[in-house]
Amino acid sequence: MMNRTKLFLTFLLVIFLACQVMAQTPEIEEKMAALDKLTEKMKDAANEDEYNQLMSKWEVLKAEIEKLMNALQADKEAKSRSIAKYNEGNQKLRARRYDEAAKLFEESIKLNPLEQRAYFSLGQTMQMLKKYDKALEFYSKAVQLDNTYSKAHIARGLLLNKMKRFDEAMESFRSAIALENIQDAEKSKAFSGMGLAYFRQKNFEQAIGAYEQAVMANPRNDEAYNYLGKALGQKGSWAEAVEAYKKATEIKPTDYKYLTALAEANNKLAKYSDAIQSAQSAIANRQNFAAAWFELGWAYEQSGKLTEAKGAYNKALQHRDYRQAAQYQLDRIEEKLKK
Repeated sequence: MMNRTKLFLTFLLVIFLACQVMAQTPEIEEKMAALDKLTEKMKDAANEDEYNQLMSKWEVLKAEIEKLMNALQADKEAKSRSIAKYNEGNQKLRARRYDEAAKLFEESIKLNPLEQRAYFSLGQTMQMLKKYDKALEFYSKAVQLDNTYSKAHIARGLLLNKMKRFDEAMESFRSAIALENIQDAEKSKAFSGMGLAYFRQKNFEQAIGAYEQAVMANPRNDEAYNYLGKALGQKGSWAEAVEAYKKATEIKPTDYKYLTALAEANNKLAKYSDAIQSAQSAIANRQNFAAAWFELGWAYEQSGKLTEAKGAYNKALQHRDYRQAAQYQLDRIEEKLKK
């Protein structure tokens, strides 16, 4: 009778082990190993009493494993719901429905407090809502949960730049750059962020170095080329600035800000025909952009085309930021025409 019972229980054990093998944790594996040892002992039990004692221990272990497996299954289900909330939150974020997005990301985190992506996206949402302290808190939490999360390091650094906490920003960018798994595009963003921190502190030489690293990592980083041009301009290196702006406009040929910056750099080099061409291209893409009209007016004026210059300055005059400068140039032209 005992042999039949043993055979039957061993059969149950095999079924039980087979059902649990698909999902294990170290703790479950340890208890399963203990069950295996008990099974071996049960096979060699000398009598019914010894067998029953071993069986009691087996039942306790089985119950403990089932409890752990139930908890593991509940955790998996919670993580699955967390991912669903996270994905839904990103849809709301892309639709600019920030309050709804924030609620969904918070629900995702509640279901799985270790979901670093939800913290990152919640940080993005808070930043869009201009709640910068909260955004920084969530970016920092994402990094704390996953120190290899390059996007979170970079987003944290860019936000700290915005908050003018440049030393802390630099630490975030350096942490990102030091990661072994960082992609070139992400590394380029980190160097760009570092360049911006230097630029805003007027450390133009260091800014140039950082932006050069950015475009080496990703030759398609148009913003890095643009700011490289700005930093070079601040150093008076206008020829090099022209080349940087050209690279930016090659990547984004219709960007009116890049085209205007190129026009300004060409004006600085007295290359007025090139400046006219760049300014006209900028205006073709943004007709009311006062900076482009002003650079066009300057290029025309220096080329002796005073009538065209007046027309361009009058366009710039419509924007308050250029009103005084444009009016000054118009007055100068009137004086020239009277002579």
